[in-house]
Amino acid sequence: NYYGFTGDVTQNSDVTVFIPELWSEGVYRYFEKALTLKPFFDDYSSLVQGRGDTLHIPTIQEVASADKSANTSVDYTANVETTISLSIDQHKYAAKLFEDIAMVQANEQLFDKYAQSMAYALAKAVDTKIEALLQTIGTTQTLAADNSMSNADVETALGTLMSNDIPADECAFFVNPLIYADLLNSKAFVTNNSGAGVGFGNVNPVMQTGQVGELFGIPVMTSSLIPTTTSTGIEAGYLVHKSAIAVAVQQNIRVQSEYDVSYLGTKVVADVIYGAVITTSNHVKGIEFLNP
Repeated sequence: NYYGFTGDVTQNSDVTVFIPELWSEGVYRYFEKALTLKPFFDDYSSLVQGRGDTLHIPTIQEVASADKSANTSVDYTANVETTISLSIDQHKYAAKLFEDIAMVQANEQLFDKYAQSMAYALAKAVDTKIEALLQTIGTTQTLAADNSMSNADVETALGTLMSNDIPADECAFFVNPLIYADLLNSKAFVTNNSGAGVGFGNVNPVMQTGQVGELFGIPVMTSSLIPTTTSTGIEAGYLVHKSAIAVAVQQNIRVQSEYDVSYLGTKVVADVIYGAVITTSNHVKGIEFLNP
């Protein structure tokens, strides 16, 4: 329980008790909202909670079909399945020293700002790892112009998807902010801004999922983590299937704190343990859009 006070902060004897629980809830809430890339891809978090440092994911090969002749037995397919190892090897933290933690928590708006800032730092670390993996998809397509995506560019990419039997309804575009701005002029792009919530408790879909619209019926996400430089060969966007990246969070947001008499303040640390891996070594599952 929290007891209000004025004057000397030592009057609040519960500070060290409620800090971790209070902060964990706040930081985790904003952490989930701040993620743009992670929520789209295959999530194996439930398989690594509290145990193991490596998850072996089988790659399922296509099973062949055959003609059945009368009075003959069927032939069984014996594919050689391979595995992809997802290592839980990323440990990120965000830390802050508060010289008067009780005053921060007594001010709800100020507490919210600090929780949001720490959550954003952790979410950015997770999404940065995923964006780095997207740069290794392996299938590339050069755009007609820097940081812009024409209908012809999209049509070429969709052709690549279909020729590799990739279901478009399980794919998404991830583009840098400049391409997103360029897409606003495209008649094929349907923005999500018109879907803003109205009334208490309703939130713009962009804030809920990071999806800013659809292009030829495929969701479009934008992230400032995707470079906007005009250097030749730089990835400006991606069109990927949700199975292109495997991600797992072994430990959700954990918050710990302790009082440091040397600083006359409370140190608060939030951390997360996770891993991610690309799964496109044997299958085409996406396209890197490169600046010319």
